[in-house]
Amino acid sequence: MDDKIKKLAFMGLFSGLLVIATVVLRFPVPTFNLYFNLGEAVIYLTALLYGPGPGAVIGGVGSALSDIIGGYPVWAPITFIIKGLEGYIVGALSKRNKYVAVALGGLTMMAGYALAAGILYGMAAVPVELAGDFVQVSAGAAISLFLHNRLKDITFNDEDKF
Repeated sequence: MDDKIKKLAFMGLFSGLLVIATVVLRFPVPTFNLYFNLGEAVIYLTALLYGPGPGAVIGGVGSALSDIIGGYPVWAPITFIIKGLEGYIVGALSKRNKYVAVALGGLTMMAGYALAAGILYGMAAVPVELAGDFVQVSAGAAISLFLHNRLKDITFNDEDKF
């Protein structure tokens, strides 16, 4: 199969998986009009297995689509940037130390959303945003690191990686 077709299929498949993990597997916090989800695990796992390019594209595109589908369209452009950067950071640093990579990716996500929440809703929204993001990053890190340890040897051959 043509390499470009494989990459396109992969990006679509994992972006769809991210949308499902974000929209279907989400836990609302109605008092604060926010939610946390399991999409972080897909971003981290993709970045750990396939590197910064797929981590950035799938993190940005899949998460922005999730915001649009899930009823938070105002967040889609912000999410595209934050989650894309998060996926890129995890993928770029994962060869050195996957734990540090996931931690720095998570901190980037938390800082980005705290800044955005402060701008959109005022500084009172920042602690609530950080608390929800911390839970989401922690769950995503635990799930993705667990799965990475089991899947890293059964992925594409090195020449098929992006």
